[in-house]
Amino acid sequence: METAWHEGGEEGCRRHLETTRDKWKDVPLNVAVIGNSGVGKSCFINAIRGLTADDEGGASVGVMETTNEVVSYQHPDNPLCLFWDLPGVGTDHFPRESYLSKIEVDRYDFFLLITADRITENDTWLGKEFRERNKKYFFVRTKIANDISDNKKSHPKTHNEEAMIENIHRSTEDHLRENGFADVPVFLIDNYEPNKFQFEKLKQQLVADFPDLKRSALIFSLHSTSKQMIKHKVDELRSNIWEWALSWTLASTALPAAAAVGTSPVLQLAGIDPDLLIIVDVSDFYFKQLGLDSESLKRTAKLYSVDYEKIQSIVIKELGIQRVDAVTDEIMEPLVKSILARSLPLAAETAVEKTVKKFSPLIGSLFAAPMSFRRMYRALNSVLDMLEEVALAVIKCAADSA
Repeated sequence: METAWHEGGEEGCRRHLETTRDKWKDVPLNVAVIGNSGVGKSCFINAIRGLTADDEGGASVGVMETTNEVVSYQHPDNPLCLFWDLPGVGTDHFPRESYLSKIEVDRYDFFLLITADRITENDTWLGKEFRERNKKYFFVRTKIANDISDNKKSHPKTHNEEAMIENIHRSTEDHLRENGFADVPVFLIDNYEPNKFQFEKLKQQLVADFPDLKRSALIFSLHSTSKQMIKHKVDELRSNIWEWALSWTLASTALPAAAAVGTSPVLQLAGIDPDLLIIVDVSDFYFKQLGLDSESLKRTAKLYSVDYEKIQSIVIKELGIQRVDAVTDEIMEPLVKSILARSLPLAAETAVEKTVKKFSPLIGSLFAAPMSFRRMYRALNSVLDMLEEVALAVIKCAADSA
């Protein structure tokens, strides 16, 4: 920001904010899902995107090897977030000798090394190759539900699911340690039950270990299907609020005869509050990111096998809206007004004043009347606080019901 100010003044700052505020939308993400044939790679790609093989864009799933070439699948909420379904190593078309060059190993940001039943020689070979290339990767053990079912049939009197899972985890870690992978995380999951076992923990670790410059894009791409993911999203959204507020303040100073109050005469004559317009626009983004729109609620209901109407009613009741299947500006505007009416009178100004003080020396005369910034900053924080509270209530209800 300081460089932008020195090089282009307020217009330079405005351009800088416009290009950086939504930069996550232009960040390509490439996650490779790799492993032997038949371990569930395609099914995993569907599960992490919240899809099934029958959905539009779903990866084909079958009992036979269905991946004969390198194929990418877009995340439904972010076209630049790609999950790559890679053929198994050691097949006729992809022998080990030429495997890494054929899959173009250097194009990927992260590798999820999928295995089932046991860690194979091909798995450990891939792990060693990734380590030599300083590539980040996890081991993922799939089909845990099948193991549990088989064990229950074999030992109906002594079956203990918790003890069995612990035994699988311990034996898998022991095997990895013996092959020099004591420091590599391993996760036990089932692609058909992504709300059980360690599927959510896998996503959390993926966020934590993803390359820094791409972590924000990954957080905004993944669905809000857990308390932890909602917290990740809220932290990321909150860290950008000052940019939204400052961007609007800078833009408002450029409007003729309105620099002092940050209000466009054209909008004033039309009876429109320009501050409210930007708050509504940003709030709509918050609403969808936190999984409160109809499509997201249906996804959550399906994941936890709970009644959609039940979790939908939480959103409707807590936010005082009539419906969530079509959240338009006509619905979002009164919602934002209601949230602000309830929260702004109680909002503390300490953090806001500190932020204004921090940036005022940098931008100088642009903050001769910083009320527009303060108002926007407080308003967006208040909206985010309320939507976070409702999103957490939805997930708690879904988890408790499940």
